Amino acid sequence: MPELSRRALLRGAGFAALVAGLPPVAGRTSAESRAVLRSQPFRSGELGYSCYRTPGLAITAAGTVLAFCGGRLDNCRDEGNIDVLLRRSVDGGRSWGPLQVIADDGSNPCKIPVPVVLASGRILLLWMWNAAVQREADRGLRHLRLTVSDDDGRSWAPSRDITEQVRLAGWKPWSGIGPGHGIVKRLAPNAGRIVVPARHSVANRGSRSHLLLSDDGGLSWRVGAIASAGPSNECTVAELGDGSLMLNSRSRGGQRLVSISRDGGETMASSALDPQLIEPRNGCQASLLTYAFGPQRQATLLFANPVDRQHRTNGRIRVSRDNGRHWSRGFGTDPSLGAFSGYSDLARFSDGSVALLLESGAAFEKSRGEERRRNRRALAGRSDRRHDGITFLRVPFALIAAA
Repeated sequence: MPELSRRALLRGAGFAALVAGLPPVAGRTSAESRAVLRSQPFRSGELGYSCYRTPGLAITAAGTVLAFCGGRLDNCRDEGNIDVLLRRSVDGGRSWGPLQVIADDGSNPCKIPVPVVLASGRILLLWMWNAAVQREADRGLRHLRLTVSDDDGRSWAPSRDITEQVRLAGWKPWSGIGPGHGIVKRLAPNAGRIVVPARHSVANRGSRSHLLLSDDGGLSWRVGAIASAGPSNECTVAELGDGSLMLNSRSRGGQRLVSISRDGGETMASSALDPQLIEPRNGCQASLLTYAFGPQRQATLLFANPVDRQHRTNGRIRVSRDNGRHWSRGFGTDPSLGAFSGYSDLARFSDGSVALLLESGAAFEKSRGEERRRNRRALAGRSDRRHDGITFLRVPFALIAAA
């Protein structure tokens, strides 16, 4: 397809919704395979983009599934031309509507979409912008921007810059959010507070995860609690059954760093590695979700990540019924998708089923020069198979709870 017509598709030209006809899941009964809905809203090399990364997931008050990601135009590099993208599904993830480009600033990267669904039905979307650079060493100030939708994700207001509200003195210019989703607190203290997971770096201290807080529906923001241990990096947040917040962070050494705030996100009461939650040696983004509040101030939590100490493989959804003190072995996300299991995001449908938006691919080992070679020409030969696309799964909670 000529480049002009491909880009025209990105700008809203009509095309048939994509439904992935994936094979049954290996190692499961046919009934289990049929119970798991699978589709692929983003396939690398299609819809005009070479690579799709950093999924963000939301289910609106109307039940619409919003699948966000960063579309990397020419390759998989973090420093390349990247746009914030969205596809909507009004049938529970079976099919997907046209591609929506939420943010595109030419060669300047627009990336890491983090959605938050408010009780009013309004959807907030936070995302990061920075000036184009050639190398990681050239990175400068990264800006945080915010847009909103009041029509179930069909249209979005012009983005505004909130960077000055969410930075502290002494931080390095480069900072980030998520990836994943933000939450609205449901319990005291500070019920109704918007909480977004974020990260920053300080000279001679390395990276730290922290929280961003808003008490007025997203109009104004401030920095909240900061993890008291490190390194802690990309992170995800959930509310516990006693109203505490759990900030679960990518770290190093093969274990997740878990931080707890008991005062609504103002300060951290503790930060410590959790030996139950293993991750690859160099870390990987993960997703955390409060599935339900239970008796005796307990919450049922879900946690998804690649459960392997070496590589991004063996993706699983694990369950805790006691505020994260103990975790199940976990439900394998989908062997038929391939060995690679990368970044993800979790959400819950009103019927109790679980949604997962997941980076997937055939090979988990990173080939030499992968980001440079993964361009449109190389994709024709499928020479690199880590980031084949972003897959959507809808899984009955009973399957996850039984694993």
